[in-house]
Amino acid sequence: MDEKNTDHEIIAPETPPKGSVQGFSPFGSFIAAFGATLLMLCFLGSAMVATVWAFAKLIGVPDLLMYAVMALGVIPVVWATVWTAGRAWHVERLLASGKDVDVPVFNLSHYLRQR
Repeated sequence: MDEKNTDHEIIAPETPPKGSVQGFSPFGSFIAAFGATLLMLCFLGSAMVATVWAFAKLIGVPDLLMYAVMALGVIPVVWATVWTAGRAWHVERLLASGKDVDVPVFNLSHYLRQR
């Protein structure tokens, strides 16, 4: 096949599909945002626990102190999870309205105060 004449093989739809046909609904947006949030919670939580546990066992920290550090490690995990929930919901709303994704704002209250 001649590589110079490959542009005729691209098939494009005559009209773009409507936004509602693409599966954007409030429930679908919620499921997508919830999935991203749950993924962030699980990954960050398990990474924090594994890091604290490995470091504590490596240097011989008592178990009580290790559990206290794990309890303090919950704070950044919860912060990142709440921020991810707000950002994911914001992005889903942007995509549902046909807009492009914007630059993330790393401020917890930015996505919580938007309606």
